[in-house]
Amino acid sequence: MKYAIALVTAFAATAALAQNPMAALTGKLKAGQYAYKMEMDLGEMPGMPKGMNLGKQSLNFQQCVTPEDIERGQLGKSKNGNMPAECQVQDFRMSGNTASYRMVCKGDMNMTADNVITFVSDGYRMNMKMAMVRGGHTTNMKQAMEARYLGPCQ
Repeated sequence: MKYAIALVTAFAATAALAQNPMAALTGKLKAGQYAYKMEMDLGEMPGMPKGMNLGKQSLNFQQCVTPEDIERGQLGKSKNGNMPAECQVQDFRMSGNTASYRMVCKGDMNMTADNVITFVSDGYRMNMKMAMVRGGHTTNMKQAMEARYLGPCQ
């Protein structure tokens, strides 16, 4: 389960540097320190005893977003700043202050995530629906995240 939470956090709004369809995000966000509030509904985990599912979880944290992160489309970057090679951003669309895209990962991590990001004056909001297949079982998860600009990176 820690793996699923790490995936949600790491790939919420990440894009590969090469062939980056998310370059359209440049100018929608400013570099600096952000406060993040995430609400996750991890749903029913196949194979877990009743009452042992994690269900709804909340996470609050702060992170510095650099100009390079914005240029690369790495708003919710992973620790190493990279997206696994087996993941691709598909169907990217930008309309006004809202971007939507699908992330598809194959191989060890078989996952599909549909994301919508809306940029507001002091940050952005993102909603994601994710389906992850492990051991022949599909787990559906939802995540809502708010990122609020706090000022320069500390």
